Amino acid sequence: MPLRGVAWLCAGCIGGFSLSVYRHPSLSAYGLGVADETIPGIVARIAGITVVVAMLPVLLDRATYRIWLKLPIVMLLSLPLCLVVLFGMYALEFKYEKGESNLRKLVQFHHGLPAWKERTVQLRRGILSVSKLDRIPEHPPVQATLHSRRVHKGYSVENVALETVPGFFLAGNLYRPLPVDSGARCPVVVIPQGHFRDGRFGADMQHLAATFARMGAMAFLYDMAGRGETTQVNHEDPRALTLQLWNSRRVLDFLLSLPEADPARVGMTGTSGGGTQTFLCCAVDDRVTVTAPVAMVSSWVYGGCACESGLPIHRTATYATNNAEIAALTAPRPQLVVSIDSDWTRTVPWKEFPFMRNIYALFGAESQVENKHIAGENHDYGPTKRDAVYRFFGKHLHLRLESVLHPDGSIDETVNTIEPREAMLSFDTNHPLPEHALQGWDAVMLALFGKTS
Repeated sequence: MPLRGVAWLCAGCIGGFSLSVYRHPSLSAYGLGVADETIPGIVARIAGITVVVAMLPVLLDRATYRIWLKLPIVMLLSLPLCLVVLFGMYALEFKYEKGESNLRKLVQFHHGLPAWKERTVQLRRGILSVSKLDRIPEHPPVQATLHSRRVHKGYSVENVALETVPGFFLAGNLYRPLPVDSGARCPVVVIPQGHFRDGRFGADMQHLAATFARMGAMAFLYDMAGRGETTQVNHEDPRALTLQLWNSRRVLDFLLSLPEADPARVGMTGTSGGGTQTFLCCAVDDRVTVTAPVAMVSSWVYGGCACESGLPIHRTATYATNNAEIAALTAPRPQLVVSIDSDWTRTVPWKEFPFMRNIYALFGAESQVENKHIAGENHDYGPTKRDAVYRFFGKHLHLRLESVLHPDGSIDETVNTIEPREAMLSFDTNHPLPEHALQGWDAVMLALFGKTS
């Protein structure tokens, strides 16, 4: 290849990468481990390198340039450099650019409540259409199997298998408050799981459900599709988004069919992938009255799993959106957005939350949305995050917060019983997976839609 062509190829790769960095400042800053405000300076430096590389054939005479190009160090580094640059461009432009990450471009749809309501209809229809949940035939009521009830201090736990699709079983655990207030209705809290090794069996999740039960709510923990005990399908399939959204709505069907459930007080909270399930379900199902997505709401990261962004719910031929706008579809229902400074939610206080609050303001409901930003914590559902959600749900679901407080006003989780996995299993020797259980995505989709999808 002519020397000028080599220089221009390298300059093109570097220039394209710098453009990608400029287009995705928050993502680039997160990946590089630097502050957002340093990105313009980095782009300026890369642009300067691009100009120098492109002008080398002009600045140097041909003989000198040929000698410079043949330096061993340049020959050794040129190919890896180009590969790194090209990979960076791929990661920024294709892997993460699945919607509209620029919040300023979305403001045009928020000029007045009528415009936002039109946008809401468009996005809800889009999510349901892309996930194909708008074409599911009528299904029978959810069949539930409950067994192995245990009684702990202030609550009970039961193992549950929900037949959300004929032949497909969702495993979970139902926590109920004790003592039972005869004739009284109690709130419901739905807790989908995220991408954590222990899933619903982890101590964080058990503490969450048990404490809600001690506050007077029924709380339900349930698996992701393809995780935990719910393994009739694998998790790494784009159809997991469809099935998980369907499962969440069927969980609501089940819980609200219980005679003691109060349909006017329904909360939903999850972290990471469970946070995605939370705001997706709340976006399309008005039965959820209070929400708290934890460590997930972001305008520039849409989830790295097929169950979150494997289907093009963020961009279609008619709209482009992101998770911050999808979470805002909950407005004007109360919502707590929990963010931390060590993952992609680090920009929430100054970026996503003001954007969401402005949408709530269209309803005159700015006070209904809050942000709890926590520094120095990991991507999990740890005690500080749970504390914030307990208090928010306690206020909006009218729970008995005082029943779980220490004398100093802090949350007391020490009375909760953390059970071993074996005690929480929905399927065991005495309660095996039914013989008519389906296996594989095609069989489950056939049962869900009446045809393979």
